[in-house]
Amino acid sequence: MRAFAYFILLMLVSLLLSALLNHPLYGLLQESMSKGPHKLINTVAKLIAIPGFILILRHFAINNKIGLGYGLPRSAFVSDLLKGWLSGLSILLLLSAGLFLFGVRSIDFPTEAWLPLLLKTTLVALIGGLLIGFIEETFFRGGLFGAIRRDHGFVVTMLLSSLFYAGLHFIDPPPLAGAEAQAWYSGLLILSGAFSQFAEWRIFDSFVALFGLGVFFAVVRERTGNIAYCIGLHAGFVFVIKTVRKFSDLNPDSAFSFLVGSYDGMIGYLSAAGLLIHTLLVYRFWRRPKAAQACTE
Repeated sequence: MRAFAYFILLMLVSLLLSALLNHPLYGLLQESMSKGPHKLINTVAKLIAIPGFILILRHFAINNKIGLGYGLPRSAFVSDLLKGWLSGLSILLLLSAGLFLFGVRSIDFPTEAWLPLLLKTTLVALIGGLLIGFIEETFFRGGLFGAIRRDHGFVVTMLLSSLFYAGLHFIDPPPLAGAEAQAWYSGLLILSGAFSQFAEWRIFDSFVALFGLGVFFAVVRERTGNIAYCIGLHAGFVFVIKTVRKFSDLNPDSAFSFLVGSYDGMIGYLSAAGLLIHTLLVYRFWRRPKAAQACTE
């Protein structure tokens, strides 16, 4: 499990360096930031992790298009990405319909000036979804999946990559108040509380849903041999989530509010169940092309 250990170490070192740089960086950027220094921790850590990510790819000899899941010809890649986006759109629209049906979310659509808002929201959701899809899938189902898959079978790769994917979503640096927020070691104090959510039962449903999402993406990655479809799926999911959250409200008084977790008011036990069904269908009926299979053998 060397590859998995390297990625864990990369995450921890990046967070630590980000925490050490937090105080001077916030001093430079304070005037342009509307929120506290805790918001810098994760963002700066991601930037710091880029060189380490490249070194890990080079170490495991997957720093090429095929190793990262970009081995398809451009036209085929775009075609699979579009198919994945439409599939992601369909899956999340079905989930959203269920949440509205059960009264977990209620529509909150503006009566005036709704068209400009709708156009702006869909454009931002479309671009944001594609950016998130490309960046996260290149990292998780490209580099992380590819590095682990070189030395392990699919089941181990699927479980480890999905665990890492779900866990990163709950690293949440808390804000500081008073004199502590101005100290040179404030970043370390912020980092010390960033993992507190892992001790809270309330994140369990959201964690299960994100772990299930990671499993679903891993199965699609294995079956297709590339990440085009995964990027499309991810972008489609983000598009629907951003749009639905903009034009609806969470109803905590619903008898079925337990179906969604506290992470974003969308994912939870209901989405986990739906993803399980889709994962089983993909695993059972989607046969992997021989050319794709040869890429990881």
